[in-house]
Amino acid sequence: MTIALWLLLIHAVEIIAVLLFILIRRNNILEKAVTEQQEYITAIGIIAADSESRIKELDKLGAFEADDEVGVFFTNLREMQSLVTQYTRR
Repeated sequence: MTIALWLLLIHAVEIIAVLLFILIRRNNILEKAVTEQQEYITAIGIIAADSESRIKELDKLGAFEADDEVGVFFTNLREMQSLVTQYTRR
């Protein structure tokens, strides 16, 4: 009877150890993914900010905003940059 209890205890410890190893490994993978996504979002924010400043520099007279097709793109670019800026400042 005691041998059976010891075997159960040993297997229980082995199972717990394996589960902890799996959880730690998954956690590391998820942390790496989050870090990569944050770097990606930061890069998009930099590109969007640079694009917005370049478009404002080119559009001193408001010609881009007045044009229908380019104005839509210009407005969408500003909205996207605003969302990325809000996300990266959290």
